[in-house]
Amino acid sequence: MLSLLTFLLTAVADTTTPPDTARYASRALQEFVAEAAATNRLVPAALGGYRAQLESEISIGNRRSEGQEMSVQLEQVASTLTWDRTGEYEQVVRGYRSQSIGTTFATLGFFRVGWAVPSLYGNRLALLFGRDTSEAVRRRRNRRGGDPLYAVHPLADDRDTYYRYAGGDTILTMQVDGRAIPIVRLEVKLRDDVPDRSVIFLGELDLDATRKQVVRMRGYFAVVGGPKPRFDLLRDARLQGIAFVEAVNAEINGEFWLPAYQRFEAHATSNAVGDSRAIFRIITRYRDREFFPPPAGVVVGAAGDTLAVRPFTLVVPSASNLSAFDNWRSDLGEATAEVTAEDFNDIAPDQWNSRGPPRFSLETERLLDVMRMDRVQGVFTGLGGVLRFRDAAPGLTLRAAAGYSWAEHTVRGRFVAEQRAGRTITALRAVRSLDLTNDMRNPYDSGSTTGAFFGRDDYDYVDRHSVTLHHLRFLGAARRGAIRLEGGYVLDRAVEAQLTESPVGLGRPFRPNRPIREGEYIKSGVILEWRPDVTLEFLRTGLGARLSYERGDGTLTYQRAEGRFTARTNKGPLVFGARLDVGITDPEAPPQQLFELGSNQNLPGYDYKEFAGDQAAVLRGQVLWGFGVLGAPIRVTQRLWLPPVAPGIALSLQSGYARASNPAALATVQLLGSAPTGHVRSSAALTLRFFGQALGVGVARPLDYPASWRWIFEFGQRL
Repeated sequence: MLSLLTFLLTAVADTTTPPDTARYASRALQEFVAEAAATNRLVPAALGGYRAQLESEISIGNRRSEGQEMSVQLEQVASTLTWDRTGEYEQVVRGYRSQSIGTTFATLGFFRVGWAVPSLYGNRLALLFGRDTSEAVRRRRNRRGGDPLYAVHPLADDRDTYYRYAGGDTILTMQVDGRAIPIVRLEVKLRDDVPDRSVIFLGELDLDATRKQVVRMRGYFAVVGGPKPRFDLLRDARLQGIAFVEAVNAEINGEFWLPAYQRFEAHATSNAVGDSRAIFRIITRYRDREFFPPPAGVVVGAAGDTLAVRPFTLVVPSASNLSAFDNWRSDLGEATAEVTAEDFNDIAPDQWNSRGPPRFSLETERLLDVMRMDRVQGVFTGLGGVLRFRDAAPGLTLRAAAGYSWAEHTVRGRFVAEQRAGRTITALRAVRSLDLTNDMRNPYDSGSTTGAFFGRDDYDYVDRHSVTLHHLRFLGAARRGAIRLEGGYVLDRAVEAQLTESPVGLGRPFRPNRPIREGEYIKSGVILEWRPDVTLEFLRTGLGARLSYERGDGTLTYQRAEGRFTARTNKGPLVFGARLDVGITDPEAPPQQLFELGSNQNLPGYDYKEFAGDQAAVLRGQVLWGFGVLGAPIRVTQRLWLPPVAPGIALSLQSGYARASNPAALATVQLLGSAPTGHVRSSAALTLRFFGQALGVGVARPLDYPASWRWIFEFGQRL
């Protein structure tokens, strides 16, 4: 009888209070979220406040359409965070150091508020950058300079106005101090009718299923709501951006969860650069936490015991204090070396997501497809489009781009059909392009966009028609390596320089384009890469390698093999980088397949492509020692800060060798206007470096023949 009564009462309850299926996937999930929200609303009674030592690494870089990432600026900031249960917050910067490719700005000056989020309790989340930047550019909100931007917490009291919830499954069980902690994952999604200009979080929320407290947040922030733009297609061509977050808590004393690791990333792109993105990243680790009781006058559990919305005060002390700091826990570059923008692909918003209905956008793979200028084409302008089939044909993407070279009166472009499945990418490419014949260059170098306008065009070109099939497979759990197979039909044709000088008279007259041998061939090849993001031209640390073999069979016949090995590391005040390039091709290979060395291959003191051969090697390296003084950024205005002077001394070495192995190879070398090196050509430089290595002044001289030292002045790193 009791069982029957219980059943009837349950049935009545279910009839009178049906589950909210519009917001929750099940009644059980709704009840679980409600319990977690009630727990999360207040700071745990045992937590009065804390002080922690933070170490943050800030990086600025670019994610290319191939998925590789480069870093152009690294900064490391040590700070102390003090926070209590009322919301009082102060972040005091203790130390700073940086490294950059070129002369830039210290990002520390851009921060008006602290960037560390002290807890994930409460109804709102304070954010460093919680804006959808595409909307922020269009409609800027006014707010006080000391106030952070706040997003609606997924466990806020008013959560049902903004969010829908799915999931609720136990994804793992953590073992902490002999206690099993089941972790439940919620999927936080957006309602269709959110209030105008709402700042929200979308993504994953992991909870301690026992205490109902947040263990981890992973997702992105956006400003949503309001009228839909009338011209979505045109909006796609503008700047698009998103702010990602991964915040990981640690259990403290078996009582509550507080931040241990936080990663914030702002990604920005436009359809003029396709899948490429500018990346601004901050990774912060919390250490040496000290706890203290609640502030005087606060009665835990009373009505006034409230986590209020307060300014995130950021204090930057005098330059002398920052420069004197030397208690770094990790080396510069270590925190960001193993993370990439790809880590957030599975939770990206619609425009970057592989799921959903088919999506078409006006888009090109790179800026060079939209506009460029060189001495062959003159001004080139183009346009492209991309159709991503997404759920209609998972992994299938069609790309097309075409443009016109106004001085050469020639149309060039490409069509690409690409299929992605798991770790593999298969693509059919039909292309007419103006390819570069330069060797052993920066792996990210696709040519200059506007160099010819300013009188500089240090490239040579071939008009290349091709229809090729490519198959790429990523290697390793983190996809740090890849193997690529390719093959197809290729036709090489010669081109001539249409411009004799810069249109505005800058620089010297342009050189003629170096000769090639015309012909067609079947190309086949294999490329093996490991950590292609580690290069001397950018700041990512680690070991990288690239091995390649290709051959041509037809009216042009050749075999060609290359190897590239790169190392870069920072150890305290020591910076070390080295790169070795080696290559060999058939002595009878056409001129465009021989190796050419000179100033562009970092052999200072020698002319552009002065040397050539069918066998070649280039070794370059640099060791820098920082003096550990003048390490604070230079404040010019309230928001404009220059990098610290941070002087150091650098010793660099460059060596190159090119050999013509038989008379046929020598004849081709002479046709190019070059010569074999005859012996190893080497030079050395000793420079004082400033501003994170971005500026150098010193002396250099060749080592392979008697010569005097000469003064050199460099902008940007050149290892």
